[in-house]
Amino acid sequence: MDTPATVLGALRRFIPEFLKTAPALTPQKHRAIWAITHCRTSALGGRVFACKHCRHLHFAYHSCNHKACPQCGARAAHRWVQRELAKLINAPYFLVTFTLPSELRSCFFGPRDTQAYELFFKAASGALSQKLAADKALRAAINGFVAVLHTWTQKLEFHPHIHCLVPGAGLNQQGQFVRVRKPQFLLHLPHLQAAFRQHLYRLLKQNDWPVDPQVWRKDWGVHIQPSGSGASALKYLGAYVSRTAITNPRMLRVDPDSVTFRWKDRSDGNRSRELTLSGVEFVRRYLRHVLPAGLRSIRYYGFCHPTAKANRMRVQFHSGITLNFAPSQPLPGLAPACSTVLCPICGQAMQLILSVSPWHKTRGPPSEQSVRPLTSAA
Repeated sequence: MDTPATVLGALRRFIPEFLKTAPALTPQKHRAIWAITHCRTSALGGRVFACKHCRHLHFAYHSCNHKACPQCGARAAHRWVQRELAKLINAPYFLVTFTLPSELRSCFFGPRDTQAYELFFKAASGALSQKLAADKALRAAINGFVAVLHTWTQKLEFHPHIHCLVPGAGLNQQGQFVRVRKPQFLLHLPHLQAAFRQHLYRLLKQNDWPVDPQVWRKDWGVHIQPSGSGASALKYLGAYVSRTAITNPRMLRVDPDSVTFRWKDRSDGNRSRELTLSGVEFVRRYLRHVLPAGLRSIRYYGFCHPTAKANRMRVQFHSGITLNFAPSQPLPGLAPACSTVLCPICGQAMQLILSVSPWHKTRGPPSEQSVRPLTSAA
């Protein structure tokens, strides 16, 4: 039987072979493998629906909702984008990207991986906040931005970088509203690069982290890109929120021993190319992007933080946004979590009749005690 050309199909096809190589895996990666292989299967239980019109039964398996699972997360990503769109202010936005030199990427391997990510976030946010307050192009003592961690390239290689969506506005030391003078210019890039390098140097030194001295003499990858109203940049970042390193539209073939997918060559005008990896290598690259336990990949700073609602609303008001104090409405484009299930045969509403408790394969099929009736079909 042919393996479907999907991310899930490739992972489930080659994970057993990958595990035979006896890789050194963290508990988080073992948990990700379990979630991927058991998502929407009988191991997680489910619910049984019945149609009272045509008597059709429909069984819905539960999702694992693990961030590394390729078939989960779409709903959470959509909700995040819609929620952040409602927080935008009337000012030019900029996408600021911080990338570490390749010599420092080894810091993210080993027992101190969580600390490495924390220091990366702290250096990037500290440098950006400092320069937004000091640079004469803005001088916003009260500024804000959203930071999103991204660890993969188009070829699934490890390449940690942080995207920061920054509004070109804020409040100065006197509490007055300020905004950038030019919609295409946020601040001086060399100043931000130097501040980022200095912040990380100090943080690594404080934590007794040995680093090759040559790395501090290199050009650091900091990039600033104007992003208009910020809406398109938010949707771009939404692809990395509760989503995985590769999606099904990029998958081309899953052969008996290899996986072929499409990637964009940034150095050649985003030209589309094909890459074929062995099945084991595809799984290895995919699992490399499973983050340490408890690490937050999305962070909010300044007036973009949820606890700084007063400052954010003040900035929004002075930027020309009409504030809405009415009770929040359901986000558009999303059905309620407990929406009615329609019968695939006759299209009528179905009724929930059974809830099946999760069970593991080693424990055998569900017993009578694991099937809990909720109601009976009419």
